[in-house]
Amino acid sequence: MSMLRKKIGQFYLVEQLGSGGMSEVFLGINPRTREKRAYKVLGKRASLIASAYARFLREIELIRSLSHPGIIKVLESGVLEDCYYYSMEYMPGGNLNRRLEHGKIPVDRAVELFLPICNAMAYAHEQAIIHRDLKPSNILLTAAGEPVVSDFGIAKILDLGKTPLTQSGEILGTIAYLAPEQRFSAKKVNRRTDVYALGAILYEMLMGFPPLGKFPWPREVQENFPQSLHPILEKCLSIDPDARFEHAGFLQSELQSCPEFKMHKKTDAHANTSAKGFLAAEDSQLPPTKTDRIEAWFRILRTGTTRERLAVVREMVEKINPAEAKAVLKLYSEEGDRVRWGLIRVLGELKITAATSLILSDLRSPFHTECAIEALGKIGSDEAYNAIREYVVEHPESAIIALIPMAKTGKQRAIKYLRTYLDNEMAVLRQSAVQALASIANIESLQALKEHLCVERDEKVRASLFQAIHSLHAVVQPDIKTAIRDAETISNARNA
Repeated sequence: MSMLRKKIGQFYLVEQLGSGGMSEVFLGINPRTREKRAYKVLGKRASLIASAYARFLREIELIRSLSHPGIIKVLESGVLEDCYYYSMEYMPGGNLNRRLEHGKIPVDRAVELFLPICNAMAYAHEQAIIHRDLKPSNILLTAAGEPVVSDFGIAKILDLGKTPLTQSGEILGTIAYLAPEQRFSAKKVNRRTDVYALGAILYEMLMGFPPLGKFPWPREVQENFPQSLHPILEKCLSIDPDARFEHAGFLQSELQSCPEFKMHKKTDAHANTSAKGFLAAEDSQLPPTKTDRIEAWFRILRTGTTRERLAVVREMVEKINPAEAKAVLKLYSEEGDRVRWGLIRVLGELKITAATSLILSDLRSPFHTECAIEALGKIGSDEAYNAIREYVVEHPESAIIALIPMAKTGKQRAIKYLRTYLDNEMAVLRQSAVQALASIANIESLQALKEHLCVERDEKVRASLFQAIHSLHAVVQPDIKTAIRDAETISNARNA
């Protein structure tokens, strides 16, 4: 059934912009206001297929959950003559695929155009969403030529445990941009799968054709190809998923660190300017070499291996001075995930209270949660403790990760906080509190555990209590009479 000239609200569908799979995209115009919108319509037959219908509705829900200037926005949705549809912003620049029909893009312009795509996908990856069908035709262009990611029809939400909307063995996506593992199994996709597709898009922008078969590398056929860009492209297109960037944010960070593309390094350039300005204004007595040392640390945090980055974290903890620590605080929010991962560890080890609010901003980031909790526990401020408590309430399954750091600093206060969890109705929280209290080697912690032993009824928690009390006895070493009395208490509790 043709949808042309159909009316949706105040808009008439006047032109078909594209089609693919089970849906079509139309241009809609409001004749009174001349406003334009794009309408994606699921065909009538497809609407009768349960999986297609569910996938279409989930796409609407998913896009609405994302709020990023580089990701298409849903304006409205509904049903027209038994066909489901949703409207979105109209992109007069067409799409990247049409742009590539005119040939490859100069390296500088390609990187400039590619970085916002990485930024949009980094945001999606932080929301635990993988696109699974990234390709030039799904990169729309605004009137100003700015890229916008669209078509989340086969996107996947990680770790929700929901029934998948793909059939067993069903391969979705366009072959030229599919990672090797995705070509054989839709179940093996993750963020690294999208990184491969991003690499394939960048490759096509640079070469004019996608990376299929035994493809040549740009540096092999292009003179003066930027040296730092090749290893990034090679890493994206690695056959081994574990050898790729973990998610799009790391890819973006690596590109911004390339010396050949300083003109595109808006974030990093701003950070470097802030560092030098901050040090000049507030710490003019600091030698210039100190600024160089901060930049060297940050460079390794951006581009180094895990081992190199951990070594830098240890070096910063051992050698950083107060002026440099202040500069790090100033630069924190302007850096990417890779750098903040290291800075969170450094600021936590140094117990810098002023860093609490910065670390709190990353507490719920899936890439920083564990190290942020550990750092907040080491800082031990009231704000940090309260944030950990709130997180535990929302995520009781992560209690052991959150409560152990609480026990590491401010031991008297930690015992006070942890005792409240011994009365929690959730056994997993009580067990986590027991294990956390067991890491505090003093009489007060031991006494708290013994008192709770008399009232605990859950077998798993009681087993943890017995083990914790026994281990603390060995460390605290009470006198003989106390030990005998405690042994009798434990025996009675075991027999109760």
